[in-house]
Amino acid sequence: MVCHSGLIEDHLNEALEVDFANKYLGGGALSRGCVQEEIRFMINPESIVGMLFLPSMSDNEAIEIVGAERFSNYSGYASTFRFSGDYLDRKPMDCMGRRRTRIIAIDALCSPKMRQYGVDCLLREINKAFCGFFDESKYQLYQKLLEDDDFCKDRLVKQLHESPSTVEGREEEAARAEWIVNSHSGESRKNFDFNNIIGVVTGNWGCGAFGGDVELKAVIQWLAASQALRPFILYYTFEEAALSCLDQLSRWILSHGWTVGDLWNMLLEYSSQRIKGETHCGFFNWLLPALTIH
Repeated sequence: MVCHSGLIEDHLNEALEVDFANKYLGGGALSRGCVQEEIRFMINPESIVGMLFLPSMSDNEAIEIVGAERFSNYSGYASTFRFSGDYLDRKPMDCMGRRRTRIIAIDALCSPKMRQYGVDCLLREINKAFCGFFDESKYQLYQKLLEDDDFCKDRLVKQLHESPSTVEGREEEAARAEWIVNSHSGESRKNFDFNNIIGVVTGNWGCGAFGGDVELKAVIQWLAASQALRPFILYYTFEEAALSCLDQLSRWILSHGWTVGDLWNMLLEYSSQRIKGETHCGFFNWLLPALTIH
């Protein structure tokens, strides 16, 4: 789903709320700068604690902050950022008494310019997003069953690697998983079922101050969320003009049954042409004419 107005931090239900992070968590929150990450740390100040002991993130790492309460409203951005009153956080609590808020810090390449279209950089960015969006609960559950129960290993491994891409297939898998979890503790079942509904709420990650291509980054995040089997991705464009047709493009792709691999291959082809100077238009404008002849 695409929203052209609104803010990630205003999302009311539990989801993975993406922090457009510096590789050093928090960025300039305690010194200078007040863009997306710093603003999030100002309005959810408990997040600042992580700056004290977390090292810089490697390319295959992400940081999840669970339960940070929001205390402030604000206005503006960067030099115009201002506190504008108290905020009453109404998100429900989990079983540990934490707010059901999940902030996912993933750092994008900084000022990548033309190198962002190279295969190495594309892989770096999609793997970084995947690290943030990946849900270990299902895979850990299958691993536990393989170790503890008398299930057929070959069958479970096959099911794991052939996770359905259709809504109907995911519903069947969820029903089967629910039956499996039913033989374990009630708490495990509750956690597993709940994790199945947690999607991704994001926006123009790696753009703005980081200088990335907004169209490229939007597609990369969609691919990563799909590969991570997240049930939805809610994308706030922040009224970015280049993303005005994102909803149209995503609907076309979904209606024609493209897979993650199909879209990834198109992204690679486009990026190759950009590097060679064979095209200078954005990915969406490049792709939409191509769609009419496929």
